[in-house]
Amino acid sequence: MRIKYLLIFLIVLFATNALAAGGKTVGIGVYAGDPDGITGKYMLKNSRAVAVGFGWKQTGDKETHIYGDYLLYKWNIIKIPEGKTALYFGAGGRYITYGDDDGKKKKKDDEFGLRIPVGIEYFFWKSQLGAFGEFVPVLNFSPDTEFEFGGAIGIRFFF
Repeated sequence: MRIKYLLIFLIVLFATNALAAGGKTVGIGVYAGDPDGITGKYMLKNSRAVAVGFGWKQTGDKETHIYGDYLLYKWNIIKIPEGKTALYFGAGGRYITYGDDDGKKKKKDDEFGLRIPVGIEYFFWKSQLGAFGEFVPVLNFSPDTEFEFGGAIGIRFFF
């Protein structure tokens, strides 16, 4: 529960900083993947950003995912007539906690791993919307060392 409040605090902090600067540097939205969730992005400069996300699954193991990434952008590699696109890549961390089942012992240990997101983002012309899709290899360090893949598609509103 404390992690939810920390995430909300960080998003509000980024948003107020961006509004004070007068730029459309903060994006908040939703994503669909495994699991679904909410996402936030703070554009540090034209070619760098910090992205965070909070996702959950209420079925199966009742997972809660939290991630944070530092991203580098490459603009206009894919040229389109309207809007703009960017390829991005970066590194970050992911933490997964598993809920208990009616007060019983957890079925799985919590996981922590290194994310390497690679994706594309489309910013709609004369709009504050951005859509993205990403592929994310993850190297888990805890409880066991293992390699897995994830991904998501989503949309953010920038202000």
